[in-house]
Parts: sequence; structure tokens; C-alpha cells
Amino acid sequence: MDQRKDAPDSSQQAAEPRARILIVDDHPANLVALEAILTPLGHDLVMARSGAEALRHILHGEFALILLDVQMADMNGFETASLIKQHPRSRHIPIIFITAVNRDAAHVFRGYSHGAVDYLVKPFDADILRSKAAVFIELYVRGERLKHQERLLHRREREAAERRSQERYRRLLDDMPQCIWAADAGGHVNYWNRPGLSYVGLEPDDVQEDSFWASVHPDDRPGAHADWEAGLRTGAPFERQVRLKRAADGSYRWHLARVVPEREVDGTVIGWIATATDIDDQKQAEEALRKAIILRDDFLSVASHELRTPLTSLKLEVANLSRIAQRDAGPGGAPRFLAKVEKIDSQAARLHRLIDDLLDVSRIAAGRLELHIENVDLAQIVNDVGVRFTDEAARIGSALNVHAPGPIVGRWDRSRLDQVVTNLVSNAIKYGDCKPIDVVVAGEADSAVVTIRDRGMGIAPNDHERIFGRFERAASSRHFGGIGLGLWIVKQIIDALGGTVTVESRPGDGSTFKVVLPRDPDRATARRPKTTSGPILVRSAPPAASS
Repeated sequence: MDQRKDAPDSSQQAAEPRARILIVDDHPANLVALEAILTPLGHDLVMARSGAEALRHILHGEFALILLDVQMADMNGFETASLIKQHPRSRHIPIIFITAVNRDAAHVFRGYSHGAVDYLVKPFDADILRSKAAVFIELYVRGERLKHQERLLHRREREAAERRSQERYRRLLDDMPQCIWAADAGGHVNYWNRPGLSYVGLEPDDVQEDSFWASVHPDDRPGAHADWEAGLRTGAPFERQVRLKRAADGSYRWHLARVVPEREVDGTVIGWIATATDIDDQKQAEEALRKAIILRDDFLSVASHELRTPLTSLKLEVANLSRIAQRDAGPGGAPRFLAKVEKIDSQAARLHRLIDDLLDVSRIAAGRLELHIENVDLAQIVNDVGVRFTDEAARIGSALNVHAPGPIVGRWDRSRLDQVVTNLVSNAIKYGDCKPIDVVVAGEADSAVVTIRDRGMGIAPNDHERIFGRFERAASSRHFGGIGLGLWIVKQIIDALGGTVTVESRPGDGSTFKVVLPRDPDRATARRPKTTSGPILVRSAPPAASS
């Protein structure tokens, strides 16, 4: 990311290559003589007293020339040369044989057949040996120069490619709408892209060490600093919402800042890349939505309370009217009149349940719904609900079968469990297609299970989770009443009691709702995360001995 200027590199000015000459002879005097002859050439001389020693030297270094004595005790020159030419590292090193015995053509030919480039017979002229060695040394030096130039060329091409890549990368970053920074491994910012500089109103030359932190809202700096320091310590990526000051108008706008480490192949952190995405409009929309939800919940709460007062009076007047009709009406008019009164009472009860549901929604959203935990017989609750709904089910031609042998005692909220069972049974009657409905209660060691099964229209599998949402419905409101709060409230209450509510259903085969309740909800809710929409206050009564 750092900008670089081309400058002379001392490493590119390579020193003149020095050649190494390997002299192999088993007579020390000969080695001394050859050393004296070749030292004036100004290159490095390596001495070996046997073929084996010569091979060891070749394995650990490069040589421009090998002077090899033919007559050696353990391994003669021809055998040594043969081994040298077999190894890929040394097969191209020129060899000059030196001998004092055989001058015949066959012997000379044998030397050339083993890879020799020349064949000198003692005594030889020192100037001739030096001149021959100088030729091979010059060839070696020129080759090394070419290799160096080739490496230098490749290096320059690679550096040029890296500069082009960095420039392309920099242009790409400058064209992105996000503010982007780069820092070294120690966290010191060393790069800003153009949108980042423009946003805070800086020029590249104006950037200081603390320029980034100066753009962060003072209230957000401590938390951002803490996250930054933690990231530097652990090497882990992180993100945080912060407000950055916009130079154009001096306002602070919310940004989502993400910071990720740059790593070597071995995982070592070599730098950091930070991005900041403007989310101020989103934050304002979320705040507006939050306020709208608060206003809605406040309205529901106030409206529900205001509606309950006249509704309570209405129910009392309907009850009085029913008693007067039964007492004063004549024999012919009383049944018809009483049916009308019962209809009014039924609709008033429905309106009362709707208002209670709206109140529960506002309480749950505001965290004001209270659970009064005490020892409760679930079987009794289910039987009581069954008695209340038997006549309603019979009016539409549905048989309500309740099997709740008791007692099944646990620590629950009596009124809220009554509400749960009431909602589920009411739904079964509403959607049960006038067919039999079964309500079964079973007790297990640590839990109780309530199962409500109808044989009605059923629910599509992809709607099984959706129907437990707020204001969600499984059937069209054209054919069935309700506003889609009953199952949502059921789930909130059951979740608060540490239980679960599920449904098994297919279209046309009816639905089976299953509620599983731990007998001790305090222990169950402590073992799992909270899933209710808002906090629910739980007030527990002291445990009482259960029969």
C-alpha cells in the first residue's frame, strides 16, 4: 500500500564475480607448485589431495575449472572425472588433466573421453597453464555476469509488475464509495483511500498519526480504542458502529467499521485493513421504526384499557337484561329474546378476549407481563377449559373429548396456562371443520404434556413456524375471524415457562398442537437462551406441598 520511488539499489551493483579453481593432486609439492602458478590470476584456489576429497568439495560449492592429476593412489584421475561428469551439479565443469607418465595418443584420447577439455603433460610451461586457466575463468565470469543480469532483469520485471498491481489496487480502492484505511502490524495507519480523505477533509500531506481518531465522535472513541487494542493483541477481525465527522457539513454520521488483518502464509499478521460503510440512513430508519413501535404499543395499551371500561359495563347490562327477560318476558317471546341476548353476550366476550390479547401484546413488548408462579394442577385447568367450551363445540356440531386424569402438579402460572389452553382449544373449534377434537394431558417425571388434536383443514408444512409469529394467520381472514395474536401469545408464555409448543399438520388431515412444560420452569429457563420478544417478569410463590 505504501508509495515507493525508484532509487538506486546497492544490491543491484553486484561485485565482480570471483571464480573458484579446484586443484586435485595427491602430492603436496605439486599442489604448492600449481598454487604458485595460478595465484596471480586473482581467484580462489581450493586444494584436494584425493579424488574423494575433490568430490566432497564439488558437492558443497561451484567451480569454474578443475585441474586433475591422472596418477593418484586411491582413485585415479580418470575414475574421479567419470564420477564428476555423472553428477548434474558438476557435469559441466571443465577439466584439465595433468600427467607426467603417458604421452601416447591412446592415453590422451582416454582423458578426453572422460570429459577433459585439455591434457597437459609434465613438465609444462607455467604461462601456458595460466593462459589456459584464464580462458575458462573468463568464460565462467561472463556466464555469472549473464546470470546476474538475468536475475536483475527478472527482479525489475517483478517489481514493475508489483507496482502496476499496487497502482491498480490503489485506483480500485479510490473508486470504492467506502472509506478505507490500511495500517501496519503495530496499528499505525499508513494509507487512506481518496473517499476517506475527502470525507474527513484532508489532503495526503495533512495526515497525522491521530487523524483517524480525530474524525471519530468523542463518545465513540473509548469503545473503538478498546476494540482496536484488543484486535492488535489477538489478531482477530472485529467490527463496530461508530460516528465519523463529515467535513462537508460538520455532522457526525453512523458508520459500520470493519477491521480485518492481513496475514502471511504462516498466519503472521503483517498489517490491517479497515473499512467504514455509511449506515446513518439505516440507523435513522431503525430509530423511526423503534419509535413507531413504541407509539403503537402505547396506543394499544391505552386503547385496550379505555375499551375495557365500557365493555365491562356492557357485559353487566347484558347480564341484567338476560335476568330481566327471564323474569318478565312472556312465554312466547322469551326464547327468541334470550337468544338475542346470548348472541350479544357472546360477541362481547369475543371483544373482551381481543382486548385482552392486545393488552398482552403491549405488556410483552414492554416487558411488563408478569407470571405468578405457584403450584398448579394442570389437569384441573384443562378440565375447566373443557367444561367452558363443551357447549360452544356442541353448537357447531363438534364433540370435545377431554382426557385429563389428575392431578398433574407443577410450578406454573394458573391464569396464563388457562389462557394457553383456551387459545389452543378455541383454535381447534374454529378450524376443526365441525369434527371431533381430542384434548389429552399426560404427566412425566420432570414435565407435563398437553396435546390438542383436531381433524379440520390442517396447515401447510411451510407455515408451521410462521403461524407462531405476531399477527400471523394460517387461514384467510375472509373465512375466519381473529387478528393472529393467539398463537404468538401462547408461544411467548410457554417460552417464559421454559417449555415448547409445536404443531404437526398437513392440509386436509387436521392439526395436532403439543405443549411440553417442565414441572420446574426456573430450572428449565436457566439452561437455555431467552426467546420471548421482551422480558417477562416472574414472581414465584413459595412452593407448597403437593398432593
